[in-house]
Amino acid sequence: MWFLVLGSLRTRLWQYAGVLVVVVMSSALVTTLTTVLDRVHQVSAGGDAENAAGSLLGLVGGTSGLTAWLLVVNTMSLVVQQRRRETGALRTLGATARQLRLEIVGEALVISLAGAAAGAGLGLAAAGPALAWLIRNGVLAPGPTGGLSLPGFSAGVLCTTGIAVLAAWAATNGPLRISPIAALREAEVERRAMPTGRAVGSLILLGLAWASWDRYGHRSGPHEAINGTMALCLLLILSAWLLLPLLVRPLAALSAVPGRLLSRCSGTLAAANSAAATRRVAAMTGPVLIAAGLSAILLCGNSVSHQTDSRPTVMPVPTRTIAPTAPEPAKKHARTETPQQQAAAGKRQARNAVGLRILMLPLITFSAIGILNTLLLATRRRRQEFAVLRLTGSTRAQLLRMLCWESAAVALGGLSTAAAVVALSLTGLASRLSLPAPDLLPLLPWGALAQVALCCAGLALLGVLVPGLLVLRVRPSQAARAD
Repeated sequence: MWFLVLGSLRTRLWQYAGVLVVVVMSSALVTTLTTVLDRVHQVSAGGDAENAAGSLLGLVGGTSGLTAWLLVVNTMSLVVQQRRRETGALRTLGATARQLRLEIVGEALVISLAGAAAGAGLGLAAAGPALAWLIRNGVLAPGPTGGLSLPGFSAGVLCTTGIAVLAAWAATNGPLRISPIAALREAEVERRAMPTGRAVGSLILLGLAWASWDRYGHRSGPHEAINGTMALCLLLILSAWLLLPLLVRPLAALSAVPGRLLSRCSGTLAAANSAAATRRVAAMTGPVLIAAGLSAILLCGNSVSHQTDSRPTVMPVPTRTIAPTAPEPAKKHARTETPQQQAAAGKRQARNAVGLRILMLPLITFSAIGILNTLLLATRRRRQEFAVLRLTGSTRAQLLRMLCWESAAVALGGLSTAAAVVALSLTGLASRLSLPAPDLLPLLPWGALAQVALCCAGLALLGVLVPGLLVLRVRPSQAARAD
């Protein structure tokens, strides 16, 4: 079996290039954070520094680990979809579903072990500079220094390998449960847009979102409301990601309207391709949704928290004195902060800004790699389709315009879904803060949100055009003969 796994891996190593990069980066991040926690624990066990390092490890590691897991699952599901014809033929010849699952999971295990070991080495090397930067910015107290850490290396290798193997198993669970004839048929024409497992998972996540929102609703305070909103938005993003195979057809139809109006032939062909390959378009839209949604809710939550901390606190006014002269009692009971309180608030806001940078850097990096890898993988596999279109009379310029409209539909679909989820979450936040929705809008970082949207759209366009140009350089007759 291992000889079969290694031989199969050599022939399709390019498919796992994005998975390898994500595994290396996630292993390096987990190793760095665990090493920081281990070195802090050796200096001050049970102190405030260790609590701060533990909170940092949980928040950054949880967010980045979830993002990495989603991207690996997205890539693995696309790889398995593209091998439906191969797996159907092998099962027709006598291979069992268990053998094929072991082959694909074995490929993921080899890739993840190699990438996790390399990433763990990089994480150990980066732990020292990371500790110095955290101490210099006031996140940690002086004292801990970098060095070798066996718990850090072990956590980086085991966590990322486990994530990749579980992602591979989850991606193969659905396609290998159908009959070989159905697998061969679906390799040519997709019949089921929404797998049953994804539908059940989305319903579970929607229930968890409601439970989380209700749990935070019993707590008072603006920070509890912001935390509840971020938890709600995260679960809604995950649910929307699972529901993308159902959402992608109407989203693609709406996003294709500009293409049909401005470029009749290329835009119409792009709309037809998007509607016919819902699973492929859903796999391409998923990273855009994850990147835009998570970045937007982190930026909005930090901005609203900053504005809430900077506002002066107002003491409650007795009810019997409000009626005729409400402004005067409000002014009398307004409490101004002391210089010590203002200094403490300034330090807290500075730490929040540093924490936001720590959260956003791996999130943006993982998301960019996921978007580019998914689009590269999906576009490169369409070389025979492009060859047939060119042999029937289509020009390279027409196909490039078609790819541009398809990338625009992917970007608009992901961004519009993310915007709907974030808008729903912020509406709930406004109700918890007792603010009208128009009063919450000036608190949002519109410039940063526009940059996130432009970056996601640019990555979507780049991830489609670059492999499209490379594929179109091959002669149509050679691409049509290629396996």
